[in-house]
Amino acid sequence: MTTALIAGKGILPAEIARRLSSLQKPGLILSLDADVETLRPYAGKIVEMRTPSLGRAIREMKSYGADKLIMAGVIPKKLIYCLPVLFDPLSRSVLRKTLMDDHSLLGSIVKACEDAGISVIPYWQILPEFLAPPGKLSSRQPSAKEISDINYGREILRITLPCSFGQALCVADGSVVAVEAMEGTDGMITRAGGISGRGVVVKMMKPGQDMRYDLPTVGIRTLETMKEAGMTCLAVEAGKTLILEPEKFFELADRYKIAVWGLSDEEEI
Repeated sequence: MTTALIAGKGILPAEIARRLSSLQKPGLILSLDADVETLRPYAGKIVEMRTPSLGRAIREMKSYGADKLIMAGVIPKKLIYCLPVLFDPLSRSVLRKTLMDDHSLLGSIVKACEDAGISVIPYWQILPEFLAPPGKLSSRQPSAKEISDINYGREILRITLPCSFGQALCVADGSVVAVEAMEGTDGMITRAGGISGRGVVVKMMKPGQDMRYDLPTVGIRTLETMKEAGMTCLAVEAGKTLILEPEKFFELADRYKIAVWGLSDEEEI
């Protein structure tokens, strides 16, 4: 049997597809606005879906002989509001019965797949070196002011994360400038930059979140957006955050003089 990949935007699906192709026969890739040409060398078959169709995805996986599934990449949240009439009956059924926050929606999709005999597996297990370690990750140590803002932001996230409306926030001078919503982390950083023009970004995972999907992820674009917005420090949860293209990521962090820190379970830095 083989593993299928539902691929959204970004470089994460291509890295996962490359790793999978080295471990098994070329698999099935179901593309939702992914970079198909980048994925093609690693696929036995690519199915391009213009709109999410859970029923079709399950039929394609069963037909291909896939009994496992990985979900990765960015799917625009506006799809669930703008195009519901174009969804297939199974997708509409899932949407009707589910809260619209990421965790609930993805959890319902996972259940539908598992009910069809397809197990969903965590992608971080084939990319273990991408998980952020604890402590100082870039060359520059966070300043005392940045550390204070990080610790404050972490305490706020511990309150807001169970509400399921975002994994990150920006803090400047001891005040929350912006909290992530459906626009995603980069959109939130841009919004915060327009308000404060400085600050730190703190990104964590919801307590009890299923680690098979929707892990907090940062990459080159995160740093570029922070630079444009005037943000000088990034704190991510160690062991629960993926850092994409880590070598390039840390080179760029040092070039931009952005401090990067991996938060452990300790109360404060």
